[in-house]
Amino acid sequence: MNYLFLLLFPLLLSAQTLHVNNKIPPISIEDQFEKSYILGNEELWIIAWDKETTALANSYASKHAIFMNPKKAIVLVDTSQIPSGIYALFVRSKMQSYSHPIMQSFDEAYNKQLPYKALHVTILHLKDRKITSINYANTLEELENSLKEFRVK
Repeated sequence: MNYLFLLLFPLLLSAQTLHVNNKIPPISIEDQFEKSYILGNEELWIIAWDKETTALANSYASKHAIFMNPKKAIVLVDTSQIPSGIYALFVRSKMQSYSHPIMQSFDEAYNKQLPYKALHVTILHLKDRKITSINYANTLEELENSLKEFRVK
């Protein structure tokens, strides 16, 4: 087992996390209603990583009409770790209860490039596919405060 880890360790290191001034690689993705999108040109991404951060992101997005326009702002959920049976039986139907599009990324390699902080949503501000700022929030109040300027635009 240790030999396998040693063989795969260089591959783990090669997955670089995106930072400010990096360009977001475009990705073809579907929302919870299986509508296809090509992401990368939006102004704001809120990225959720698990059940709790997804609930936080959706709570915020459901209160702000900007998320009805996926060309401006999106909620992106890392669904790569959810077993397909659980996703099909429970997760997808829960996501379909929201009217705003929820982008679902099943691509683990793509998701690993995105900035992450445990127990937080990741907030990416973008301009011309370039990350201009990265913030994190783990409460609705923090998320509201982080995005006050964005809502004014």
